Amino acid sequence: MNTFKKGPVMDLKLGTYLIYLAVSIVLTVWVARTLLKNGQVFLDDALTDERLAKSVNHLLVVGFYLLNLGYVAVALKIGQRLPDGSSAMEALAWKLGLVLLVLGGLHFFNLFVLSRFRRRRILDQLPPPVPPTRMMPAPYPPLPPYGMSPRPAAPHGYPKPISQPVPQQMPRPETQPDEPLPPQ
Repeated sequence: MNTFKKGPVMDLKLGTYLIYLAVSIVLTVWVARTLLKNGQVFLDDALTDERLAKSVNHLLVVGFYLLNLGYVAVALKIGQRLPDGSSAMEALAWKLGLVLLVLGGLHFFNLFVLSRFRRRRILDQLPPPVPPTRMMPAPYPPLPPYGMSPRPAAPHGYPKPISQPVPQQMPRPETQPDEPLPPQ
């Protein structure tokens, strides 16, 4: 007795795998080509040496391919049963969403690293800082070293007042209470 059905029968899981691989590889190639073409200008500006920038661009694209296609291969397995087409589409959307998140994360990581190179190059090209022409006076009273309290606290919790010498005042002329004050 023959238990096989006649005609081509494809398992939903196998079809989901094939669609996942095809879409993931196409997305990876498209993003990598876009990065190769448009990233060259950014690398030329960041590294200033055109030959070095071209080499780094190719190395970044190769690393991008390796990381992303490696992730696609590792994340290929679908652990659940796929009883119908809607569950297969949900599994496919989940897998492709993760691939897109990895692509975006790698893209932003590359931009972050390259912007750091560019910032360092720009800072190296700036002239040295200008020496100060004036100095600000020190605060009075002088601040204590870092980590020490400024003054010991009084029993009520407020800092003790700083004892400062009282400036000498001009002595007042002594007047008698009986004497009238001179007219003005």
